[in-house]
Amino acid sequence: MPRRRLVAIGLLLLLCGGCAEAGIATAGAVMGLAGSSITTGADVYGMGKLDAADMVAFEEQVAAVRAAAEDLELTLEKEEAYEPGRWRCTLADDRQTRVRIYLDRRTPRLCRTRVDVGVLGSEPTARLILLRIRTHAKTIAQCDASSP
Repeated sequence: MPRRRLVAIGLLLLLCGGCAEAGIATAGAVMGLAGSSITTGADVYGMGKLDAADMVAFEEQVAAVRAAAEDLELTLEKEEAYEPGRWRCTLADDRQTRVRIYLDRRTPRLCRTRVDVGVLGSEPTARLILLRIRTHAKTIAQCDASSP
């Protein structure tokens, strides 16, 4: 019975809504069809957090985060290795907006990265930081491979 009631409410909202897109979105939300995160490829953004997994050594990823922060002229306020294979840092921009980066070593060549800009933070900023981290990780890995 409750499911029928939700379907009926969803249809009513769909038919009575002033804008077709709003009606569909409302009906989807009422029926529990709306997701809480956006998936684009291997990276998932939701609630101010951008999660990714990369084929990179943990130490290379830590160095890449530091290089990306320097590249984007973000201040590295604090950093810590809080457990074996886990590292986090806090970055700040000129307006004192903070971004937290979390790294989690899963295997010798698999590292999970989370860029946390906060619930009201900027998704494009999170994606740019992750892009710069990946760029530097690739450069560091290439340098390590070419050195004897």
